[in-house]
Amino acid sequence: MSRARSLPECWNHGLALAMDAVRINTVSLEVRRGVSLWHKQRRLGMGAVIAVGNVFLHLSRSRIRMHPSVSRWRGRELASFALLHPGRLAEPCGGRAVVLEALPGERLDRLLQQGRLTPNIMEAAARELHRAHGLTLPGASRAWSHGDVHLKNLLYDEVKQRAWLIDFETEHDTSLDASERHADDLLVLLLDLRGRAPLEQARSLAEAFLRAYPEQTVRRELTSRLCPPRGLERALWKSRSHHLPDEALIDWLEYLQAAVEPRLKKGHVPGKVVSLPPA
Repeated sequence: MSRARSLPECWNHGLALAMDAVRINTVSLEVRRGVSLWHKQRRLGMGAVIAVGNVFLHLSRSRIRMHPSVSRWRGRELASFALLHPGRLAEPCGGRAVVLEALPGERLDRLLQQGRLTPNIMEAAARELHRAHGLTLPGASRAWSHGDVHLKNLLYDEVKQRAWLIDFETEHDTSLDASERHADDLLVLLLDLRGRAPLEQARSLAEAFLRAYPEQTVRRELTSRLCPPRGLERALWKSRSHHLPDEALIDWLEYLQAAVEPRLKKGHVPGKVVSLPPA
């Protein structure tokens, strides 16, 4: 019999469910002169919702934020798309939308649901993320990062055997250095993976992903992040891991530490995950 949730646990669980339910933009597919395009439009009234959400993201130590301003969101979305996918159409549309050329491939979450997500595909995802982490936006001084890398935001093109990153609504805090931001991208993906996949499958896919992401400083930073979340951060991690039970989350953090540690230089001793702190 499962134990009853405490009041703080119920609060955190409710916050996580509320986060899952918010939809900031509407997205539809259209065709212009034979080219498939995604039309992505900010919903009316979402500026206030995003501002409130950013308060929660700050208090939960998420390290990310969204732009309440439509113009700033569009600037981020279009600049990131152009940086990662040069030569593909990306332009503003009307007062609250962008139009982005549809990229080939299928979302990784759908491949997982269909039983088609393989270690080779996860390696391709790692290579694409590492490539993107090596780019810099025009006028910026630091390497680019995504801010919300989960399986829905990665496509895999079976023909070219490569992955594509999509959806650039979220941005990391400017106070973070590149290795912190890049490690956070890895962490978000690995939490999402475990929340969607059975343990043994998640392990196989995570190992392939980590094996193909070569940046040692990022892996070291990732290891420092594999600690039990506290307070409001716990609600955020619940959302990111699809409400994974506490024991399963702890087991996953311990497994990831073991998976990353052999790839670190001698002399680095990461902390050990012991237990999830009280909510």
